[in-house]
Amino acid sequence: MAVYTPLDYAKSFVILLIILWLLKRYLFTRIALDRDFMLALIPPIVLAITIRLLADAGVYEKSQWWSVTPGIYVLGVAYGSVLVGIGLLVQERYGIRYWKVVLALGVVTIPYFFLKLIAEMNAPLRFFYPVALAALLTLVVGAIARSANLQFILTRGNLGIVFAHLLDACGTFIGIDYFHFSEEHILPEIFINLTGTALVMIPLKLLVVGTALYLLEKWRLEEGEDVYYRIIKITMFILGFGPGTRNSLLLTLV
Repeated sequence: MAVYTPLDYAKSFVILLIILWLLKRYLFTRIALDRDFMLALIPPIVLAITIRLLADAGVYEKSQWWSVTPGIYVLGVAYGSVLVGIGLLVQERYGIRYWKVVLALGVVTIPYFFLKLIAEMNAPLRFFYPVALAALLTLVVGAIARSANLQFILTRGNLGIVFAHLLDACGTFIGIDYFHFSEEHILPEIFINLTGTALVMIPLKLLVVGTALYLLEKWRLEEGEDVYYRIIKITMFILGFGPGTRNSLLLTLV
């Protein structure tokens, strides 16, 4: 049975909007949404995924305040904001690029949690099952997009978003169909029960993400918007890559 309720989704959506507003107002006025920022995202994403998996493994309690959705996203944003803030101070004073400082601080602070996670792993190589399948499917999508000249897929960064969500779908498919995991979300659970297989998540993800990218690229062309456009793309990537990596690593714990 699904773990999350409609109220949980509503709370998560409101929290997400508040986080994005705060980031745009206080952070994105000081840094560009570019390659440097994507590198700076690595530590908070890794920390959030690691703590979420430690909660799955029973090392930490499952608390919506900090270890599972939506609290884990708040924790990740808070941790990342502190690191970026320190990085910007160092950059202003010593000229060291802020993302380098963020990565260095991540190397110092994350290993404690990551080593705890490694200790819980029983079959580390299972991680590569959904990764390999998602990579193969992304190559197929890319080839089809180039053949059909689907620019909304071929636009820079969009295949990365497709891969992130395919990773989520593939992790869900392998976990449920072969390792007897259960689905935590309402709509996916409905489609999985209707079809009798979590394989349905792959075409569903492609349909939803493809439609979202098409509408996003069309909006950008019509409105000329850039900041919100980049924020939405980064958010889409995180919302796919985070759960996808967690699902893939979850296979190593059983």
